[in-house]
Amino acid sequence: MAESITIKKPFDSHLHVRQGAMLRAVTPISAAKFAGALIMPNTEPPIETVEQAAAYKKEVLAAVPGEITFEPLMSLYLTKNLKPSEIEKGFAGENGMKVFAVKSYPYGATTNSQWGYRSILEAQDVLKKMEEIGMPLLLHGEVHLNDHDEEEDPYDAERMFIADVLPRLLETYPKLKVSLEHMSSAEAIDFMEKNGEAGKLVTTVTPHHLMYDRRHAFSGGYRALLHCKPLIKTAHDRERLRYMVKKGLPFVSAGTDSAPHPEAKKFSSCCAFGVFNAPVALEMYAQVFDEIGALDKLEAFLSLNGPQFFGVEPSTETITLLKKDWQVTEPVVTEEDIKVWSVGDAKHGLGNEMLHWQVQQ
Repeated sequence: MAESITIKKPFDSHLHVRQGAMLRAVTPISAAKFAGALIMPNTEPPIETVEQAAAYKKEVLAAVPGEITFEPLMSLYLTKNLKPSEIEKGFAGENGMKVFAVKSYPYGATTNSQWGYRSILEAQDVLKKMEEIGMPLLLHGEVHLNDHDEEEDPYDAERMFIADVLPRLLETYPKLKVSLEHMSSAEAIDFMEKNGEAGKLVTTVTPHHLMYDRRHAFSGGYRALLHCKPLIKTAHDRERLRYMVKKGLPFVSAGTDSAPHPEAKKFSSCCAFGVFNAPVALEMYAQVFDEIGALDKLEAFLSLNGPQFFGVEPSTETITLLKKDWQVTEPVVTEEDIKVWSVGDAKHGLGNEMLHWQVQQ
C-alpha cells in the first residue's frame, strides 16, 4: 500500500477566492497546492466584462506569494448584461487579457446568483457566439425555480436539470463546449458516463461530494460547513461518484468549488452556501482515491484533465503527498480578523475529524 505519491502540481477547475481581505487570506492557500485555477466570477458586482476580469486577475495575482507560481484563468458571469462581443474579445485575448470560460448560475440558486438567468436556454445570442468561437460554458446544473416562480426541491434540482435542460441545451448547440460543474447525483453521473467526451462535454468533482453524504450533513444537527449547492446527496450518490472517478475517465477533473465565507455568515440561521475546502481539498482527494484503490488515477484527475479542457499546459512542477494523519484545528483569519472555517475542522466539522493524507512540507 502506497505511503506517498508524487504528481504534477494540480489544477483546480473551479475556485472561489472572493474579494478584498478574504481574497488575500485564502488565495495563498490554494496557490501553495495548485499550479493554477479557473476563477469563478460570482463576485459582487459580478465579472461581466473583460476589463473587470483583468482587474480581478490583477487582484488575485497580487495575493500570490512571490516564491509561488500560480496561474489564475479568468471567466465571465453569464448575466443578462453579458454581450456576445465581450465574450469574443475575451476569448481572443485582446490586449493580452485572455478569458477562458463563461459561468452560468441559475437565478437565486446559490451565493451571488441574483444576476443569472432563470434558465440557461434564455441566453440564445450568447450561447450561439460561444459555440461559434469555442468558448467553454461552465454550468451550475440545477433547476431552482419552475415556470410559476415556485421553489423546486433542492435535492431534486440537479436531477431535473439533467433530465430536461441539459439535453435541450446540447441538442440546440451541438458544438458548444460544456462543463457540468460539481456533479453530485447518480442521474448526472449516469448522463456523463454515457455522453461525456474530453474537450467537448466534461465534468468537475468536488472533494466534499466525494467525502461526505447526507448522513454526515445531518450528523448531530445540521453541519454548516457542509452547506453547499448542489447539496450533499445520499450515500448511494456518493458511492456512484466514487465509482465514476475510479474509472479514470478523461473528461472528469478536480474542481474544488472551495467557497469561503466569514464565520458570521456560515454559522447563522441563514447559513451561506459554500464549502471552504482550500486547506484540505488536495488531501481529501488523495484520501478518497486511496480508499477506492485508485491512486494511479489521481494525477490525471488532478493535474491533466482540467488543463486539457481549457487548452493550457499542465504544470511542470510536482507535489508530494504523504500518508500521514493530521487535523485541521485553526481557522483562516483575514487581516480584518474575520475567521473562515475549513471543512474537516476537528471542532466544527463532524467532531474530531481526522485526515489521512498530507502535503509534504
